[in-house]
Amino acid sequence: MSKQPAASFDSHDSPIDHRFDPVALHRSQRHMDAMLENIGDAFFAVDRDWRIIYANRKAAAFVGVDLADSIGRPLLEVAPMLEGSALLEHYRSAMDSGRAGVLQTRWAASGAWIEARACPTEDGLSVYFHDITAQRRAAEALRRSEQRFRNLFEQAGDSILIADRELRVVAANASACATFGYSDAEFAGLSVHEVDSGFPYDLALLESLRAGHTHLLRITKRRRDGSTFPAEVRVSRFEDGGQEFFQAIIRDLSEREDAERRLRQLATHDSLTGLPNRTLLHERLQEALDACADGAAVAVLFLDLDRFKEINDSFGHELGDVLLCDVAGRLRCVLRAGDTLARLGGDEFVLVAPCRGGTAEAGRIATRLLALLAAPARVGTQDVIIGASIGISLYPQDAGTREVLFQTADTAMYRAKAAGRNRYRFFEPGMTAQAQARMALEMSLRPALARGEFELAFQPRVDLRSMAVVGLEALIRWNHPQLGRVAPGEFIAIAEETGMITAIGRWVLHEACRATQALLERYGKPVRVSVNVSARQLAQAGFVDEVRGALELSGLAPCHLELELTESALIEDMERTATMLGELQALGVKIAVDDFGTGYSGLAYLRRLPIDVLKLDRSFVLQDDGRISAFDFVKAFVDMAHALRMSVVAEGVETAEVLEFLRAADCDEAQGYLLARPMPAEAVGALLGAGRDPGG
Repeated sequence: MSKQPAASFDSHDSPIDHRFDPVALHRSQRHMDAMLENIGDAFFAVDRDWRIIYANRKAAAFVGVDLADSIGRPLLEVAPMLEGSALLEHYRSAMDSGRAGVLQTRWAASGAWIEARACPTEDGLSVYFHDITAQRRAAEALRRSEQRFRNLFEQAGDSILIADRELRVVAANASACATFGYSDAEFAGLSVHEVDSGFPYDLALLESLRAGHTHLLRITKRRRDGSTFPAEVRVSRFEDGGQEFFQAIIRDLSEREDAERRLRQLATHDSLTGLPNRTLLHERLQEALDACADGAAVAVLFLDLDRFKEINDSFGHELGDVLLCDVAGRLRCVLRAGDTLARLGGDEFVLVAPCRGGTAEAGRIATRLLALLAAPARVGTQDVIIGASIGISLYPQDAGTREVLFQTADTAMYRAKAAGRNRYRFFEPGMTAQAQARMALEMSLRPALARGEFELAFQPRVDLRSMAVVGLEALIRWNHPQLGRVAPGEFIAIAEETGMITAIGRWVLHEACRATQALLERYGKPVRVSVNVSARQLAQAGFVDEVRGALELSGLAPCHLELELTESALIEDMERTATMLGELQALGVKIAVDDFGTGYSGLAYLRRLPIDVLKLDRSFVLQDDGRISAFDFVKAFVDMAHALRMSVVAEGVETAEVLEFLRAADCDEAQGYLLARPMPAEAVGALLGAGRDPGG
């Protein structure tokens, strides 16, 4: 494509100077064209009337016009997008002022960034411009990268210090300022030895860093105010702009070490009471055994609260936890230097106590523990007495290892509980065999219900006026596949402690109702069946619904069912118990107090609770030497019960003399071996069908 001749740069007419060689002039013009085409920038020139007098191909292509068509035309006609733009104002300013200028702006047509250099000439204006979009993007990316680095540097949770070759601080982030107590300005020029005093910035370290190694050290740091904190310091080296720098990243470990201490506390202590748990107890016991000198002893006292399960079931777990904390606080009072008190879980506590005095000293400790727990504890709105059973085992006489010490102390504790609770027992060699037998019985008890190994026996109860059978007490029997008949006294306590009594009691209730209804349907005699209810059953939510369901399923009328409860079960939560018994009485079910006289023997609760029957324990009638109690005493008791509109049933009647004594005292009913032994339902049916008195 042809260009306008060089004469187009000059708008003034002049005579031809024949001294100029036309060929040389043309050669010069072509040289200028070649230079302008290859300068790398887009280039155009305008005269003072803003007409284009020259443009290279890059300029034409950028604007999107035909190069040949652009020469001689007004600039705004060729590039109308310049109208009103900052670029046009830049051109005009350069031409008007006569001063060259550079402007970076966005080209509206394509959105590209350009850099335009406007150079005024005598004849107009020359403009050089090129696309700088890539450079702008790179610069912006660099700016953003630097900003991100600055943000990371400033917002980092760790303190960051950067020092120069002379180990003078040249930069510190906000965390470093806050941690050490210096401002940015105060940090500038400080030696790292002044700030990072715990780190060994010696020649060996610097040479290692220059070799590309990074160093990590846990040290104690000191703040400006003199306070200290544990820290982890990571030091490295880098270069920037040919200069050497050292970077220290300092992490405050205070929170981490606090968290580690809390985790250690959680791992080794009971979360409820704050006492050591089983893990820490094992450690402390092993330490005590290792430190035990010749002639000395270490006692392990295994303590289990009496009646805690009943209290927990009656008052709820929240108040049960309050009680456990109260117990832990009391037990702490007896701790001596070197003792460890731990909670294993539930209501089980263990005390490890070095005892130079051996058995005598361990006994004194156990006595103090029992005395501390003898005082009533406040649970909700009531005072309850807890008590405890304590088993004691001593090293080295009872066991030589930590594990066996625990086992033997646990065994002794169960012996204390079986002996009547609220007492302590030392381990004796024969206890191990008994404990193993008990464990075997427990393991056999768990599947017994599913295997159908239980059955019911019924002991008749007679009216002492007519001597007719008026009631039956349902008594559970266990037919063990290997041991044969197991007495209730051998497994009921195990069922209570393990919680299996709930399922067993439910089976007894349903089976007793079913069997009694069958007897009524066959013989038509109006008898009432009496079923023992454990404290655990009574504490269950929905127990009244369970009784109602057993009656409906069997078809037994409520008036033929009597529920026997112990005194201790009745007074656990008096208000709740009164409400529940009222609901049962509203169904038509009778309520009896079993073995009255063996528990609290308090008369006040008899007036507060809806009770129909008092079952008088044989110990109330017979003294320890077998003699019958004073008539006036028993008669007064019967009269008192009658005044409260309750009937009295005497248990354990085995002689005719006792029977006559009770009849004379106006007792209502009786049961015992003299009258009838427990028997299967079929035998009761034969008794009722014959219409004869039991024992006749």
